[in-house]
Amino acid sequence: MAVELRSGETAEGVRLAGRSLAGLGLRMTQLVRCRLTDCDLSNAEWTLCRLEEVRFERCRLTGFRLAECRGVDVAFHDCAGRYLQVDGCRLEGVRFERCQLGETTLMKSELVRAVFAECNLAGSVVAGSRLRGADLRGCGISGIRATIDDLAGTVLDPEQAAALLLGEAGIRVLALGLDDGTG
Repeated sequence: MAVELRSGETAEGVRLAGRSLAGLGLRMTQLVRCRLTDCDLSNAEWTLCRLEEVRFERCRLTGFRLAECRGVDVAFHDCAGRYLQVDGCRLEGVRFERCQLGETTLMKSELVRAVFAECNLAGSVVAGSRLRGADLRGCGISGIRATIDDLAGTVLDPEQAAALLLGEAGIRVLALGLDDGTG
């Protein structure tokens, strides 16, 4: 029997593997203790959904949009999520592990106790989101577009912090005793 995800319904304990959900629009759907493995969610848009203990493993999330969703204990493992969009969401305990999230957009969202482990966030945009307590150590963040306020309260490694300060404030780093060429 093929399981289908439908707008306005609750899916509990559903396991989907190798399915194409590309372009799937869901609205006001609740997913509880579900696992999606090797699924394609490219350009899917899920709006006003509730996610509880949902696992995405090795899924393609290119252009996947979560809008105004709420979630607890949502995990993404080894996912390809370039252009992932998280807009107006509140996700508690969300975890991204070994995900390619280049050029992701986090807009006006709250990620409570978020963990990003071994992820690539290069070129991502963080605007108006609250990431307090989010751990970004060890992630690639080159070219990330975020203000200091957007990243307030995050945990960074020393190299990330230095790179962000350089980009944000236009600070130049020059060893003591070297001429900076300004005169």
